[in-house]
Amino acid sequence: MRALLSAVILGMAGTFAAPAFADDDALKAGKRVYMTKTCLACHGRNGAKPIMSYPALAGQNEKYLVDQLMIIKEGGRVGTPDPATGHPYITGMADIMHLLSEDDIKNVAKYLAALPAAAPEVLDPAPEQALLDEGAARYKKLGCKACHGADGTKATNKAYPIIAALDREYLVRQMTEMRDKVRTSGKSKLMFGVIKRADDADIEAIATWLSQVERPSK
Repeated sequence: MRALLSAVILGMAGTFAAPAFADDDALKAGKRVYMTKTCLACHGRNGAKPIMSYPALAGQNEKYLVDQLMIIKEGGRVGTPDPATGHPYITGMADIMHLLSEDDIKNVAKYLAALPAAAPEVLDPAPEQALLDEGAARYKKLGCKACHGADGTKATNKAYPIIAALDREYLVRQMTEMRDKVRTSGKSKLMFGVIKRADDADIEAIATWLSQVERPSK
């Protein structure tokens, strides 16, 4: 009887420990994907030091990352052309997504979501406080907090992105593409009713302010 009870306890312990081991394996697998499938080239070390105007991915919502990677893999996300190449900015991602399986996508999303978020972008010249205040006010007036939280640091739904501390140029481009209905995939359509009321000055001010908002550590 005592031997049977011990076996049951050990079995239960193994059951409870399994998810932790599974998560650890997924994180390791996700890191391998990130380091070997060229993600590092654009999004930088640990997903927090992107080059040019690509987004920092560290600390992003896992579900949002999975959704976007699947949309890109399926060819559903398009965008404005990069003046330097004449191709949409998303082309580089789209061209490599055949290298990733569905499991790869889930693992790399889990890995990125677990990483510390990037620090706010350093702008040169530094934006004036008046512009930052204006951006915060326009963000509030448009009602952006309904989905992205009071200051962009915590989305109200895991399917929405965390937008604080992202690259200003990237933010401008994404908001403009949604306003002009260039980017229409995924949850983007939920933005249409709000972002259509934003002119270029609104978008520039909001993007500048968001790029300077510091995200809390996990």
